[in-house]
Amino acid sequence: MITYQQIKEKGIAFFSDPHDPAPLGIFRILIAGFAIVQAVFWYPDWLAFFGKEGWIQWEISHALNQAWNLHLSLIYEWLSFTGISADQMVMAFFWVYVISATGLLLGWFTRVWAILTWLCHFTMMSTSPTFMYGVDIFLQIALFYLMLMPVSKAFSLDLRQGRVSGDPTWGVTISLRVLQLHMCMAYLSAGYEKMLAAEWWDGNVLWRSLVQPDFRQFDLTWLARFPWIPMLLSWFTMVVETFYFIGMWVPKLRVFWLAGIISLHLGIGLFLGLKFFGLIMILMSVSAFGYDAWQDIKRQKSFIKNLATGS
Repeated sequence: MITYQQIKEKGIAFFSDPHDPAPLGIFRILIAGFAIVQAVFWYPDWLAFFGKEGWIQWEISHALNQAWNLHLSLIYEWLSFTGISADQMVMAFFWVYVISATGLLLGWFTRVWAILTWLCHFTMMSTSPTFMYGVDIFLQIALFYLMLMPVSKAFSLDLRQGRVSGDPTWGVTISLRVLQLHMCMAYLSAGYEKMLAAEWWDGNVLWRSLVQPDFRQFDLTWLARFPWIPMLLSWFTMVVETFYFIGMWVPKLRVFWLAGIISLHLGIGLFLGLKFFGLIMILMSVSAFGYDAWQDIKRQKSFIKNLATGS
């Protein structure tokens, strides 16, 4: 019989036993790389998104803002003494964002670049809130974690140049657990909410998403003749999301569950056109559980090899 003391010790060990910092290094590289790629795709329309006379003018976006949010118009006011134009300042801001994300990617004075990257992205979300959605929210969350977590302890110039140690610590463990638990709660909330809607059980939500003009990438109207296909895909979505918090902690299920969540978001990117949202969610799950899944695969390979050799 498991005693209270044993449960307590396992709980403490879960959060405090030193963990390899590699997952946090991977997390830093994936998220910083994503920020750079997204910015490159935005570049041709950067002024349209964030410029003073863009699709949503500063006067309007500033009026929609909370008083405590940092808007590009405020930065322009602070820099007005330089004589720089609004468009020049907005383009300079683009390069500050990309350079800071690159410094974060390389892990060179990581904390400084992490704070600056988070601040730049926060300013972008405040300046153009109308165009921001789930992908930007999860990127902002990830950048916030990168500011606080010891993500320079692996695969970084800080480690190579001796500014940090690569030794496993309890700080690495609790950081990884926070990321993992966050993802579990996010998917549990999303999956449970879907289960409460009858339209998800009969596949109507998925069907309408696939055929409506705003999201349609392919002509899938033929699915009307096979309603069981979107229904089964809806069930798959609800199961993978709702029970993510179980599947990702069971070693024999983790690889398959991670493959399922990756497949789900690949489908979102491919068939609904939400490529960046699909990608950021894949990167978040890979960062949280990919290292453990890889260790599961290695152990399985070792087990099969030992069976084959009879050792």
